[in-house]
Amino acid sequence: MAVKTTTKKQISSLEHIRGKLPPLKEADIVLIRHKKVKGSFLRTLLRITLRKITKSYWDHTALVLFPKNPQKGYFYNQIIEAVDPRGIEIHKLDKYLKNPEIYDIGVKRIPGLNMDTRKRIIAFMLMNVDAPYYRLKLRRFLLAIFSRKFSEKLLGRQRFCCSGFVQKAFYEAANWDQREKIIFKKEFLSPIELQETTTPADIARSDKAVWIYNEH
Repeated sequence: MAVKTTTKKQISSLEHIRGKLPPLKEADIVLIRHKKVKGSFLRTLLRITLRKITKSYWDHTALVLFPKNPQKGYFYNQIIEAVDPRGIEIHKLDKYLKNPEIYDIGVKRIPGLNMDTRKRIIAFMLMNVDAPYYRLKLRRFLLAIFSRKFSEKLLGRQRFCCSGFVQKAFYEAANWDQREKIIFKKEFLSPIELQETTTPADIARSDKAVWIYNEH
């Protein structure tokens, strides 16, 4: 006798609280809040401070790499993210969905992205797997603004903070005349500043992407 699978068993613990996750697409933006932070006291303090300074509910971002599609053999939503301190890594979205006591998530989508652009974003993401995590020091940030040579050298190192990685993925994938449509930060001086100073708050508040799940 066949056993019926209930809808309740098909959704994650977080979805029981926030509602069922809609079908995701490549390059959807996942915003994450750490309710509890594993690791050092300093890392916990940094996340709390980031949320307080930016007045944001969210403290981390990721991108959907391969959305769930059983017909293609993708049985999980896979995401890619810059993880402090290890760097760019690929994980199942379930790592957040299964632990609502530790995490909360929301999802935004840039409307109008065609498949060619999504493929370029995917290519950028995969090309940077294992790139180290990087938080730009003030001294280096100033040098990058005023020295083109130093800026190019710094960009060549391919180090990313979480939201900087998300922003640069879109920035690099877009045609030059379309980039203003995918810039989340309202004010910036240069591409290096855009990459290194974009925050989860900038992405959450930006009208360049629309909420499709759990708006905050």
